[in-house]
Amino acid sequence: MQTRPLVALCVVWVGGSMIACLTSEYIWWVLSGLSLILFSAYLIFPQVQRSILILGSVMLIASIYWHWNEVRNSSDIPATLQLQESQMIDQPVQGKGIIASPIKVDGDLVTFFMNIYQLQENQSLTTPEKVRIQLKLATEAELQTVALWQRGDHVKIQGIWKVPGEARNFNTFDYRHYLRTQYVHWIISAKGATSLTQTTVPLSQITMWTWKLLRYNDQVRANLGARIDMLFDDHDRGYMKGLLIGDSGDLDPETFASFSRQGLTHILAISGLHVAIYTAILLWLLRQMKITKERACLIVIVLLPIYVLLTGASPSAVRAGIMGMIGLYALSRGILKDGLHILCAACIGMLLYEPYYLLNVSFQLSFIVTAGLVIFVPLVQPLLQKLPPKWAGALAVTWVAQMISFPLTIYYFNQFSILSSVANFILVPIVSLIVLPAGSLVLALSYLWLPVANSLGNVISWINTWTFHLVDWIDIVPGMLTIWYSPSILWILLYYVMLYTGLRCLQHIMQWQFREQSVHLSLKNGDTTNQQEAYTQPLDQRLFVANHFNKYSSYHVQSSLGFVRKIQSSWHTISYISPWMKRRYIACCASGLVMMGLIVYGYTQPITSGAGTVQYLDVGQGDSILITTPQGKQILVDGGGTMTFERLGQEWRKRKNPYEIGNKLLVPLLKKRGIHHLDAVLLTHGDHDHAGGLQAVIEQIPVHHFIFNGTLPDGDSLNPLMKTILDQQIPLIAPIPGSELQIDDQTTLTFLAPETPNQRNATSTYTKGLPREENQNHYSVVFLLTMNQRHFLFTGDADQAEEQGILYQLQQSSTFKNNSVFTASLAESTFPIDVLKIGHHGSKTSSSSEWLQYWQPALSVISVGATNTYGHPTEEVLERIEQVDSEVARTDLQGEIQIQVHPDGEMLQRVMYPLP
Repeated sequence: MQTRPLVALCVVWVGGSMIACLTSEYIWWVLSGLSLILFSAYLIFPQVQRSILILGSVMLIASIYWHWNEVRNSSDIPATLQLQESQMIDQPVQGKGIIASPIKVDGDLVTFFMNIYQLQENQSLTTPEKVRIQLKLATEAELQTVALWQRGDHVKIQGIWKVPGEARNFNTFDYRHYLRTQYVHWIISAKGATSLTQTTVPLSQITMWTWKLLRYNDQVRANLGARIDMLFDDHDRGYMKGLLIGDSGDLDPETFASFSRQGLTHILAISGLHVAIYTAILLWLLRQMKITKERACLIVIVLLPIYVLLTGASPSAVRAGIMGMIGLYALSRGILKDGLHILCAACIGMLLYEPYYLLNVSFQLSFIVTAGLVIFVPLVQPLLQKLPPKWAGALAVTWVAQMISFPLTIYYFNQFSILSSVANFILVPIVSLIVLPAGSLVLALSYLWLPVANSLGNVISWINTWTFHLVDWIDIVPGMLTIWYSPSILWILLYYVMLYTGLRCLQHIMQWQFREQSVHLSLKNGDTTNQQEAYTQPLDQRLFVANHFNKYSSYHVQSSLGFVRKIQSSWHTISYISPWMKRRYIACCASGLVMMGLIVYGYTQPITSGAGTVQYLDVGQGDSILITTPQGKQILVDGGGTMTFERLGQEWRKRKNPYEIGNKLLVPLLKKRGIHHLDAVLLTHGDHDHAGGLQAVIEQIPVHHFIFNGTLPDGDSLNPLMKTILDQQIPLIAPIPGSELQIDDQTTLTFLAPETPNQRNATSTYTKGLPREENQNHYSVVFLLTMNQRHFLFTGDADQAEEQGILYQLQQSSTFKNNSVFTASLAESTFPIDVLKIGHHGSKTSSSSEWLQYWQPALSVISVGATNTYGHPTEEVLERIEQVDSEVARTDLQGEIQIQVHPDGEMLQRVMYPLP
């Protein structure tokens, strides 16, 4: 507190905000308990009462400030309309407002934010409220109309009210919560550019100039983006836009994914690296113009906010800009001493302006990595003292950045590349010292001498091409991308504590060894300078240096004799070390062991304790079920799929990065749950709503076996998936009715269908390729899962004809009667099970009365989209389920449905949204 007061204040402010964020439901009880703890500490420790009073008060104020911001973050629109929130959904709206963000156009979808201040014709809001506009264009010609819209325009919108989508599965991205941190509670959905018309309204001079400034900034960014399109090749235009002006809208999704897997996304976003380079360039140019250091600093202070605004004003750029301005001012005054104080000043200022910055991933990474560089680089550099200074500095920065960002990387992105340090060490200098400065020079030169700028742009594009090749090469190295379960906050805090403790102690040990060697060499050469310095050390250290340096030197001389000799000599040396140094040796070893334990624990999948779990994921109008067995085996049944319809002449509607269930939901969900590999992927049939998301899964997560129905649908929809499976040499399995697959000691899959044409012909090899079957529903893989003595039946989209065939085989075929599962049947006409996955999302063409009567499920699960247009589940099916007294669980109403089976057979059910 006395040496670094601003650091202490920043820590407690962040801590108080975090406490309020994590305990918002019972905040006042927590604050009361925290006040009691602080008061007790105030009485117990009188020597630090002043520090406790100040820091405790700041923590309480931060918590209250966060809670106050949370309470006022609510919508006034329902009260203005005198309606309940539930009554507003899908109701028409007509409102006036101001476009409050740049217009984004992706295919036929136009999105932006709008500050709405009037509803209907005469219902004005007390305070303008920000809403999100989602407008779908009707014709290609409307793109020209949209191009005229700008931030600051006063418009009238007609549409319908929508609420932002919530997370439908456990531990997945919550869009509604994300928009809430931007103070957005409602979406207005509109169709056609004609649903928005421009209007006018009088504004104050300050407000008018603010909107004009923001509009001018958007125009400059658009002009710079168009200029970049002229200068660089097609493959790297989006990359250079992100690098130079922070516009990632045109960045190729595959390129971004490759950079993300290698931990290189900080290159693509404007951050402290970019701000530092531009600051250095500007200072150098001003100094070459013979401007004094003080005046140059002041000029750059004025120019930095302009650069931050031009590059999009992301939290990391704002942080770097604030730090740069404070640092330059301190440099001009000759008072620049502690970068950590500047960082904390920027942190407190940004959190006072916007508390929700604390939840922003970019903000967190920016501040934690910057603080880590300030604190940890001096601890790491002594470990690299034998390297040349430039190499040592670059390695220290790269390693520290990787070590500091590692916990947040695996927490948010659940992946980490072992080659990330190598990629950063090679590519960051190329980008920061070559591409970024040269690209900026080319962009500026293009306004003076376009032909020369184009030539230089081609050279930069050539460098970028090799950069992409290098990233792709690193990306395909097998086994380097690791998948991690999201750790707890306690794990993250313990990681940082152990990392600091270990490096701090290691630094002391290295410094002590260096001093000892210096004293020994000085005594040997007759130089008493270092000897006198050594006498300032504690007495026990001087005794060790005087009496035992020969043993230490002998250890180094004889170290080449063998590993055993090294250990013996090292142990002999340690036995003479002072208690002060012994404690550091022990602390260093202990922190290293704890760190290793944390890494192993963090990488290991959560322990199942003998329980298995069946997770019916909500993938909209489709199926996807994740099975985790009692011994930790992972089986994915189907992968959902998003239907897209492309019409001839409607290519303009195609979006750059459309929503794809595999990349956007399924793969992140699997990674979030720490699934390093899938022991099996089972595709019940080839329809897109079951197979569409598997392409991304197969590409990004190792799969050991692929089980399917042995057929392909008509057309080529499944060809890319099958090609990927063959390229990765994943074994293909087409089970036959009556076969069993033992997953582990407590888990068995018993296959009931289908019987494909090849199997009817008694052949197990396909001489002319896989057979084509148009009606994939009829050939759905139907299987019974037995886990911890409980039975789950999975049906895909099996129709009633396939159901009748299965029932006939069960009652007539000796194949099933001799099966270990069905010999336990209580009667030939029934086989009661615990859970049935209703076929075909509750369509009337599945789940016949005979089928339900035979299985008599205790629970029937229906995987169905919340906004499907098929009328699923039908009333007929719901009535049939009710007739067998089966409980119903539905993903459209309850989100993800999880059923855990304990070793004793006890079943526990958990749903994302319980029914009232």
